[in-house]
Amino acid sequence: MFRQHGGFLGGYGGHGVGLFGVLLMIVFWAAVALLILTLVQNYRRGPRHLHDHAHPHGPGPSVTGPAASPAIDILKERFAKGEVSEEEFSRRLSLLKES
Repeated sequence: MFRQHGGFLGGYGGHGVGLFGVLLMIVFWAAVALLILTLVQNYRRGPRHLHDHAHPHGPGPSVTGPAASPAIDILKERFAKGEVSEEEFSRRLSLLKES
């Protein structure tokens, strides 16, 4: 009649994926979630984060006239987000208005 041959994997394996398999699956899904969170944060941040770093070739030309308005707007956004302290905001704002 019908005869069973040793259980899972024909008698050649353990009992399912085991503890190692479960841990490996948790690590895999945690890595996928971390990747998705990183991509979402970078997408939400947009190209503005490029202005946070110093220019690699030293300071650029001084900001005067109509070009000062976007710089002030960026400074205001950074202050609103808490990236710049009140003292730093005041110092940078006066520098932008002077030049």
